Amino acid sequence: MGEPSSLAGLGPDRTIRVARPDGAEVAADVFLPADRAGPPTAPPLLILDGIGCAGWAFRRIIPLFRRETPVVFLYYRGHGKSDTPPRPWHLSVRDLAFDAAAVIEAVELGPVCAVGFSLGFSVALELARVAPGRALGLVSIAGPAGRVLDHFQGTDVFRDLVPLVHRAAAVAHDLLLPVWRTVLASRITRLVGLYTQVDPERLHEEDLEVYLHEMSRMDPELFLGMLEEAAAYDPSDLLPVLDKPTLVIAGARDRFVPLPVLRRTAFSIPGARWEVIDEGTHALPAEHPTRIASDVLAFAHGLVPDATAE
Repeated sequence: MGEPSSLAGLGPDRTIRVARPDGAEVAADVFLPADRAGPPTAPPLLILDGIGCAGWAFRRIIPLFRRETPVVFLYYRGHGKSDTPPRPWHLSVRDLAFDAAAVIEAVELGPVCAVGFSLGFSVALELARVAPGRALGLVSIAGPAGRVLDHFQGTDVFRDLVPLVHRAAAVAHDLLLPVWRTVLASRITRLVGLYTQVDPERLHEEDLEVYLHEMSRMDPELFLGMLEEAAAYDPSDLLPVLDKPTLVIAGARDRFVPLPVLRRTAFSIPGARWEVIDEGTHALPAEHPTRIASDVLAFAHGLVPDATAE
C-alpha cells in the first residue's frame, strides 16, 4: 500500500509478514513490554481491529498495554501494512480468524488474549472456534458477535444496501476509487463524523483524520466485500457453548452498535463479564484509553493461573 501505518510512531520491536495458502500475505506489529523487570504477568494481547482500521484507535492504548505484556497488532488483508491480496479474494471472518491463528503461531509468544474492537470481536470468536488452543480469553470492545449490519445505526437498511453497493463497486471500480479517496479525505467528512458519531470532547479531530486516511488507502471494493462477509457471519451456535472467559465492554452512547445489541451478546455467552462506559461511543479505545487498558489488563491477568494458590 505504500502508506505509513498509524502505529508507525510507536516503534514496534518487529513487524512480521505471514504468507497464507491463497497467496495473500498479512502483516503484524509486535510490541514487547517496555521498562518492565521480570516476566509478563498477563498473556500476550492480540489486537483485532475494526474493519477499515489499521491502528488509529489504539495509538494511545498500546503503550499502556505494553507496560505489562507483549502486544501483537494484526493488519487484516488489504489494511495498513498488509497488501491487497490477489484475487479471488478470501475475506470471510473465518479467513481472518485463520490469518490470526497463523500470526499467533509465527510470533511464538504462546496463547493470547484476543482483544476485538468492533468487527474484531467476530474474528476473535471465530479464532476460538477454529484454533481454540491459541486463545485463552476474549475481549469485545464495542464489538457485536456477528451480523454487524443487522442493527447498524439502529436500522437494518444497511444490511440490504451493502451487497448492492458492493456489486456496483465491482463494476465501476476505477470510477469509484478517486471518489472514495476524495470524499474520505474531505474536512466535511471529518467534521460530520466528529460531531455526530463520536464524543468530540474526548476524540480529537486528528484521530478521526488518521482513521479516514487509513480508510481512503484501502481498495473500496475490498472494504465492501469484507463488510458483506461480516454482515453474513452468524456465530449464534457458538455463543451458548463458548468456553473461553469473555469480557464485553460497551459504550452507552454507541450509535454504530446500539447498547441492547452488545448486551444480548454478553448475556448469550456463559459467564461473560459485562461493562458499560456511560460516556462512551463506538470509538471506545480512542476515547477512553486509560479505562479500557485498565479493564483489559485486569481481565487478562485473571487468565493466568495463580501459582501461589497451590
